[in-house]
Amino acid sequence: MAPGPFTKLRNSFPFANRQKRDEVGDAIAAAASTGDVAGSGPTTTEATAPASSSSPAYHLNPERAKKYMKNITRFRILVIGRANAGKTTILQRVCNTVDDPEIFDGKGNKIDSALVQGSLKRGYHDIKDEFVFRSNPGFVFHDSCGFEAGSAEQFDNMKSFVVDCAVARSLRERIHAIWYCIPLTDYHRTVTAAELKFFNECDTGHVPVIVLLTKADVLNFTAMEELLDDGLEIDEAEEKAVEKERELLERWLAHVKGTLDKCKFPPKAIMSVKKMHEETADCTKLMQYTTNALNEEGLQMLLVSTQRSSIALCIEYAVQRALIPKMGLSTKDRLKLVTKDLEKELLSWFPNTKLSLEVVNQNLTSPMLLQNATLFGKFPTAQSLVGHAVACLLIFEHAYLFLQQGTHTWEKALELTMKKYKKSHTWPTISKAVKAAFQEHGKDVVGLYETIPKIIAENKMSI
Repeated sequence: MAPGPFTKLRNSFPFANRQKRDEVGDAIAAAASTGDVAGSGPTTTEATAPASSSSPAYHLNPERAKKYMKNITRFRILVIGRANAGKTTILQRVCNTVDDPEIFDGKGNKIDSALVQGSLKRGYHDIKDEFVFRSNPGFVFHDSCGFEAGSAEQFDNMKSFVVDCAVARSLRERIHAIWYCIPLTDYHRTVTAAELKFFNECDTGHVPVIVLLTKADVLNFTAMEELLDDGLEIDEAEEKAVEKERELLERWLAHVKGTLDKCKFPPKAIMSVKKMHEETADCTKLMQYTTNALNEEGLQMLLVSTQRSSIALCIEYAVQRALIPKMGLSTKDRLKLVTKDLEKELLSWFPNTKLSLEVVNQNLTSPMLLQNATLFGKFPTAQSLVGHAVACLLIFEHAYLFLQQGTHTWEKALELTMKKYKKSHTWPTISKAVKAAFQEHGKDVVGLYETIPKIIAENKMSI
């Protein structure tokens, strides 16, 4: 039987194929007794699109993956780049803070940050040191000072750390992603001997490398200079500067991608970041690229639920990974769905997952929703399934934003949100919107997939 439209859409997502591979299952499981996940080497993706992989990759089967992922509670990232690449600023934006991180040695002992900051400015420190921001302790960062000066010792230390942490026996010590920062303030030397050495000699295995072209804002000045050099007046140059800046950025993205593509171990993706010095900078794109570059859904879930840059990203992946696969179920299989299980899967993509799931277990969500969205607690149609999921996601989103105010526990935030939802009489609007979506798109699964987040956004409850 040919796969249905929902199955086709699900399988089009990065790393959607989770079928068990019996011929390698035992070998992977043996390595995974400490959480090891075998995978193909990184492949370069389009510089202007989120990463996805077309190359085969081996994975733990879902049950084993869930078991070993329980042992991972923090997402670990190695940040590499030359001095003044804007690395610390990016980490502060990702963790939504202006404070300096707390620093711990490889054994978990806290280090005097003043001493480390002094070492950082001089370009020397231990790559094993862990940088953790109080605003989001779910992230652990390691910093590799630039080795552009040609120090063989620095490069060898970095390479040894990458190799050791990529296959570390302890899940807690593994790095899950690498951000390689290249500042566009040096756009005339974006790819130096240091970058070529790294991408030709450093095999990161299943740990994806994302190249970040930082400080892309500088291209605005370059654009103005080129336009003025072409003889334009200042007013006319200012009008055309944005378009010229975009042209320059595309040129440099293509240049870096084309150069690194030729290396033995090219990056998984290349993207630009700018305005990271602004507290309102949006890190959603960086989180999307990194999430899509990961080769296990468990790690993707860990990253999405750890990041606090975008609640919309949590909703996007909850729809993509938890809801879409179930929309293609037969009526018989859909009627077997347990509403609590659906709610847990949706909520697992949100921050504070452990606490959230405990609250859901206390039966705070379903009773007020089932009477509207289901038939005796069952989903007779895909439309009823989507309606219930949309209501849940609206409630989870609002409860999280409520929680961010810092005056309530997760349980209290969810309880208050449920009461507010019930009083708002939002369900008729949701039901009507979902029905209209199915009528408009029919079997156009892509259309439905794109419409669901819009319905959630349009019915968002105010704080």
